[in-house]
Amino acid sequence: METINKDEILKTSKWVRFLFMVLYAFVINFALTIAIGLAFIQFLFVLFTSKANISIANINSYIIEFFDDSLAFLLFQTEEKPFPFKNNSDDEIIIDADETEEALSENEDITSEQKEN
Repeated sequence: METINKDEILKTSKWVRFLFMVLYAFVINFALTIAIGLAFIQFLFVLFTSKANISIANINSYIIEFFDDSLAFLLFQTEEKPFPFKNNSDDEIIIDADETEEALSENEDITSEQKEN
C-alpha cells in the first residue's frame, strides 16, 4: 500500500469541491421534490385536457439538465460545476414555445389518426 501524502489531503481545491458536492447533494434532493410535484401537476393536465402543459414541459427540461450536470459533477465525470456556475455556451439551441406547441399538436394528430385506424 502506498503511503498517504499529507499535501494531497490538505489541498484546498479538494475540500472546496467536497463542500460543493455536499451543497449540490442537498439541492438535488430539493429539486427532486419539485420534479415530483411538477410530474403530478403535469399528470393532472394530461388527465383533464389530454395534453401536456407546455410551460411545465419547458421547466422540466431545465430540471433534467440540472440533474444531469449535477450528477456528472457529483460522480466525478466532470470538473465543471453545475448551474449557477456553469458556463453557458452560445452553441445551445433555443427552442421556441410555438415550435414546441406545433410539434405537440402534430404528435396528437398522428396519435388520433392511428387510433381511428
